[in-house]
Formats: sequence, structure tokens, C-alpha cells
Amino acid sequence: MTSTSSRGKRLAVVSVLLACVLFSTSGTSRAYLDFPGSSISVGAWRVFLGGIGLATFAGLKYGFAGIFRLVKEPTVWVMAFAVLAFQVSFFFGAARIGVAMGTLGALATAPFFAGLLGWIVGTGKPTKVWVVSTLLGVVGLALITGVTEVRDSLGFLAVFISGVMYAIFTVFGVRLARAHNISGTQVLGAVFGIGAVLSLPIVLFTSSWINSGLYVGFVLYIGLGTTALGYILFGNGLTHLSPGTVSTLTLAEPVLATFLGVFILSEPMNFMGWIGCATIIAALALLGIVESGSKSKDLQERAHA
Repeated sequence: MTSTSSRGKRLAVVSVLLACVLFSTSGTSRAYLDFPGSSISVGAWRVFLGGIGLATFAGLKYGFAGIFRLVKEPTVWVMAFAVLAFQVSFFFGAARIGVAMGTLGALATAPFFAGLLGWIVGTGKPTKVWVVSTLLGVVGLALITGVTEVRDSLGFLAVFISGVMYAIFTVFGVRLARAHNISGTQVLGAVFGIGAVLSLPIVLFTSSWINSGLYVGFVLYIGLGTTALGYILFGNGLTHLSPGTVSTLTLAEPVLATFLGVFILSEPMNFMGWIGCATIIAALALLGIVESGSKSKDLQERAHA
């Protein structure tokens, strides 16, 4: 391995971790600043501004012709609807049950639905490790929801929906990138670009609450900062690291979101709740580490073939 490639991998690791920091602050910043905008409005603004930023970046780097070609793919439209639905359902659920439980719930359910959907569409058959990690995630989530004082079925349902939408976005994104042999950044640019168009009517009719410089700064941050910049950094990680390594690194997001929710927003979490958090993180770590090892083994076998 050359020093250049080693440096690229180190920078990619830093990029993914920075992306996780940005992702983890979206729900916390909204709750901490107590913005009056609805979850639908906040989610739409995030997709709208993030879509403009990502589409512009991908177009300048890879050419806008490629973005326009991807827009004609029906799969891209499915992903765009999923992205918008994910943002709205996540903010809605997090507003009702808390940022910590909302983030953990979404990220714990996403691998389960992604495994099933990936099996259905042919991107990969679920493994025994996936089954074990999924069961651990369900147990961890049960511990959290069982010991918390929050009894909001609608909030938990919204979080589960966000996990499903995230799974749809991820699985079809991988499938599309493989089918066209293109970078993840190009796919993200096309998907979020369509998402920006889809979210425009919501932005236009639900934004009367943006009546000060503070609120403008907030939507710019969640749109351009946590979404556009976050996914650009994340895309750099996908370029230089294996999927399993990226999956392991993204564990930083639920950890950070949980700490922000508990220590900044003063959200309740007792001892059993922390055990549930640790169980979910262990489940995701198991899945990421084993996947990373499998990927490395495949690469070694191909190199010696």
C-alpha cells in the first residue's frame, strides 16, 4: 500500500466521522433551539437545501449530463421520495419521543429492513450475522422503549417508518451505483436534486415560521451543513473505504446523538436504557466489523486469483 493510498484512507475515515458529527446534530439543534416549524417543514427544508448543494457539487465534479441521465431512472425517484419521507418521519418521531431514542430507533431498524429489502431485490442474501445483529438490535430497542417514560406509539411508529425509508434509500442506491458503475456521489446528487424539487411546494407553503435571522441560520445549517456537506464527506468515505468499515464508523452517529440528547437536552435515560443503547451499538458494530472482514477477504481472494 502506498503512502498516498494510506493518506487517502485516513482522510476518508476522518470524513466519515465528521459526517456523523454533522448528522447527529440535526435533531438536537432543532430541539435545543425550540424552533416553531413543523416536522414536515423542517424535513422539507433539509432536503431542499441539501439537494441543491449536493446536486451542484456532483454536477460540477462529474458533469451535469450524468445527473440528468440518472433523473430519468424510476429508481432514483423512488429513492427521492424515500429521502423526503425519511427526513419528515425522523423529525416528527424525534420531536415526540426524543432525539436519543429517535436516532437509535431509526438506525436500529434500518439494517433489519435493508437486509430484507436487499434480499428481495437481489443485492445480497441476509447472513447469520445479520440475523444475530438484528435480534440484538430489537432487544436493545425493546429495553429502551420498555423502560422509558415515553409512551408515544405515533412517535415510535414514525421512527420505524424513517428506518424503512432509510433502508429503501440505501439498498436502491447501492443497486443503482452497481448497475451504472458510477460513484455514490453522483447517485446522491440526482436523488437529492429530485428531492429538492419534490420538497419545494412544502417549503413554499409551510415556512411562515422563518421570520428571523436565527431561523434562517438554522435551515441553512441543517440543509447545507448537516445534509449537503455531510453527504459529501460521507461520499468520500464510500470512495476509499469498504462498506463494512463505513458501517462501523457510522456508529459514531447514534452514540453522539444519544449523548447530545441526554446531556444537552436532558432527555431521560435510566440504567436499563443505557444497556439498551449499548446493545444496539454492539449489534451494529458486529454487523459492520464482520462485513468489513468479509470484504477484505473477498479482495484478497480476487488479488490472488
